[in-house]
Order: sequence, then structure tokens, then C-alpha cells
Amino acid sequence: MRILAYGMIAVAFAMMIPGAYAELPDVVRVGALVPISGDGSGHGEDIRVTIDLAEASFNEYLEESGESWRLDVIQEDTASSPVIALDKLTSHNAKGIKLIVGTYSSAELRNIIGYAEANDMLLISYGSTAPSLSIPDDNVYRFVPDETNQAPALGGYLGEQGITNVVPIWRGDAWGDGFIAAMRTQFAEMGISVDEGIRYHPEAIEFSTEIGLLADSVQENIDEVGADKVAVIILSFSEITPVMQAADQYDHLSQVLWMGTDTIINDTEFEEDPIAQRFVDRSGLVVASWAPSDNPIADKVNQDAANISGRQPNIYAMAAYDVVWAIGLSIQESGSMESDGVVSVLRDVLVDYDGVLGKIILNEAGDIGEGVYNMYSVENAEWLLAASYDSTTDTLTFYDATETRDVVTPEDEDAAGDGAMEDDSGGCLIATAAYGSELSPQVQMLREIRDSTLFATESGTAFMSGFNEVYYSFSPGVADLEMENPAFRDAVRTAITPGVYTLGIMTLADHNSEQSVTLFGILTLAAIGGIYIGGPAVAVHAVIKARSRMRDRARLPEA
Repeated sequence: MRILAYGMIAVAFAMMIPGAYAELPDVVRVGALVPISGDGSGHGEDIRVTIDLAEASFNEYLEESGESWRLDVIQEDTASSPVIALDKLTSHNAKGIKLIVGTYSSAELRNIIGYAEANDMLLISYGSTAPSLSIPDDNVYRFVPDETNQAPALGGYLGEQGITNVVPIWRGDAWGDGFIAAMRTQFAEMGISVDEGIRYHPEAIEFSTEIGLLADSVQENIDEVGADKVAVIILSFSEITPVMQAADQYDHLSQVLWMGTDTIINDTEFEEDPIAQRFVDRSGLVVASWAPSDNPIADKVNQDAANISGRQPNIYAMAAYDVVWAIGLSIQESGSMESDGVVSVLRDVLVDYDGVLGKIILNEAGDIGEGVYNMYSVENAEWLLAASYDSTTDTLTFYDATETRDVVTPEDEDAAGDGAMEDDSGGCLIATAAYGSELSPQVQMLREIRDSTLFATESGTAFMSGFNEVYYSFSPGVADLEMENPAFRDAVRTAITPGVYTLGIMTLADHNSEQSVTLFGILTLAAIGGIYIGGPAVAVHAVIKARSRMRDRARLPEA
């Protein structure tokens, strides 16, 4: 009896120690709430893809670590609806799943927090940024900074453009309302006046009334201070397309600067809609997006995701990748599938974790506290880097190509654009134009090869010096033709893609070895020569021989 009593005491004591839990099953299930349909669907597919990639890579890690269990992330479509999000969370809980990757929006998150807390569920969001949800000691963590960090980025950019009056239009949910509240407070400190603005219902699909009211407010501000001192800030999801379509009906709305947020970057419907893009081309649009630092893990995930979806994943999708890994590592560390076990080790796990977001440092509320925001202008449905704001130092840096909205001559535009592309996009004008963005995985790979491999050695630097003299003698003209002629751009992309991916051979070189870089450089050049010279030469030779045989047969006398 004494042995039994001591044993029971030991078990009870062990259960009070964080991380002391029953052995994990062969398959550990984690839930995910993803907006595959609905207003957030423009980002939802990217999020689904990166969650799948994270699950696969984490399970590879478990296998290499000799672990006997595997992670299974069960994704549920919330359709960007707070009501459906709660229903899907209930479904996860019924299956015994307590650890949740999500949600995408603050409106969804706010609607499910109470249920999650009542049922001991942990939520780690990859997209919610509403300041009102920055709550210490709750059951919610967010791998994104809240909008109190982004508002100064928008305000700083507007101030540098001489904007004094802002007219906002926003979706009336937890995210939009919270963002507007933060913006009003911080813009006032910057001397920027914020109009009452237009608040619309999140489920609205037609915006003629709202845009009519917006047009009236904008005109009043133009009459007061002039169009060059007025801007519209739009806080929207995929409804950006019908909003811009309606705005296209008012000429004076295109006379003022428009600013938005990363919720509309990589929205394919918006980027492909001709009316929306016509309005953007007339007015200008600058979008602020949280931008963690580049790193090799992010580059690989970008490339893998682009290979699946055909486009660069959005920042929320990248954050979702790290959420999966953080949960998985915390399960491994604690030996628990319960929320309290994961929470007990989560911050310690993040100390040693470097993912696609880089080093994740959470503040008291469990959110990422600070960050860098890049601002992009959109031209011909392409996102071009215009400026960057660092919330840790409160500094704003502009880039030459889109520093101001002043009208420039074609000569000035060429000079500004060429310099910016050479310095900031990896130095490949033709590839940037062909793939549509300096952020495309192909251009990022070229930049990485140039900066990390070639410029790290004397031979590589010498090669790039000679190459650039020749390349920049013709590439600006080719890039301009690509921008003006979509058919030509498609043809160039088809032609250069084999060579671009062949250049990937250089990533195998030892960056610190002259011999290695030279050897792989020779192999790469030989492979490219085979593709663009040897292959066509063999084909031409074969055609000539075939025609010669046909002529010989034609000369033979009949038997």
C-alpha cells in the first residue's frame, strides 16, 4: 500500500510539472481556420498552400529527429465569416482539437475568442491586426503586428507627399474600425486631418451609394485645400474591385492620392479587372505592407509556394507557415496537445526559432510588437517598391523610382526607373518585367545569386562588372517593350525561364570559395549555352539534313 501511495503521489507531482503529459499519439491533429472562399479568398488559397508546406516540412523534421508522431493540420474554410468561423471552431473542438492556426481576420477572431477560452483552446492568428484584440494573458497570440504600427507608416508617407486632409472609406468590422481609431489618433499628432469618412457593411457587394458619398466628401476637401493635399485611405478586402469600379465614375476621385493596406496585395481579381486598374492608373495607389526581413527559409517557402500556385504568397500566408511550426515545436517540447502545455513553452520555443518571418519576438499581448512596412505603388497591375518605414526607429526611406507623384518626362522616368531597378530589384530589368514584380521568386533567386554568390568572390565580381556593361546597354529598351506589349512580355518570359532556372545551379556553389564559384559558373554557362545555342544548332542541323534527304529522294529515278 505504501508503494502504491508513493506511486500515486509521484504521478500527481509529475502532472503538475509543465511538459509532463501522456505520450503523444502517432498522429497529432491541429486545426486551421482559412478563408478559402469569401472576402479573404484572394489570400486564402496562398494561406492553404503555405500551411500544407509547413505541415510537410515539419513532418520531415520530426522524421529526421527520430520522433514517432506526425502532425496533421486539418484546414476548415471560414468563408471570411465570423459566424462560419465559430461553427468551424466548434467542429474542431468536437474532434478534440484544441490548437488552432487562425484566424485570418480580426472580425472572425473577435467572434470566436469567447468560445475558445471557455473550451481551453489556443488561437494563434496569422492575420488579425486590430489593436482592440491586443490583450495580455488571453488565449490568443498573433504572429503579426497590430495596426498601431502601420498607421504611422501611412501617415509618414502622406506627410512627405504634402497631404493635409484624408478621407477614409473602410469596412465596418473589428479590423476596419480598430484601424480607423488608431489612424485618427496618430494622424492628429502628425497634423493630418481625418474626415468623418464612409463606413460600409462588410458583406456589401455594391458600392454606388458609398462611393457617391465619398465623392462628395472628397470634393469638399478639394475645395478647401486643393487636390494635391487630399488623399483617400481605403481599408478593404477583396471588395476593393467593386469599390474601384464605382470610383471610376467620378473624375475628381482620380485627382487625389489613394492609399491602402496589404489586404489587397496579390488579390488576383483586383489585379486583373480592367476598370479597377484603369482607375488606379489614373489616380495612383500606394499600399503599405508589413515586410519581415528576407532570409533563406522565406526564399525557399516563396519558391515552393510559387511553384504550386504560380504567384508570390502574401505576408499572411508566410505568417501562417510559422504558426504551424511554432505549434508543432511547442507540442514536441511540452509533449502535450493541450493549450496550457503549448502555452507554457511557446515563448521559449520562439527564442530558438528562426522561420520565414525571421526572429519572432512577442510583446506582452502576445503579438509581434514592431516591424518594417514597405509601401508599394501599383502600375500596370504590378507592385513596385516606393518607400519603407521602420517602426522601431520611426524612419521613412523613399526609393527613387516612385519617390513622388510628380509628373516626369519620359527621359526622367527612364533615368529614375533604371537606377532603381538596378539597385533594388536585383539588377535584372528584363526578368523583373517578364515575371511582373521584383518580388517574384525568379527575380529574388537572381538577386540572391548576384549578391550572395557572385559578389562574394573576386572572380564573380569581375564577371558581373563586365556583364553589366553589356547587359544595361540594351535591357532598359527590352524591359520597356515588355511593359508596353503583353504578348512580347509573355514571349520573353517563355524564352528566359529555362535559363533563369539553369542559373539556379549557382546556388550550389560555396559562397566563400573562388574555385567553387568559378567551377559552378563554368558549368552554368555551359548549360545555358547548350540550351540557347547547342539545342537550336542541333535542331537546325537536323532540319537541313532532313530536307537534303527529301531532295535526294526526289531526284532518284523511278524503278
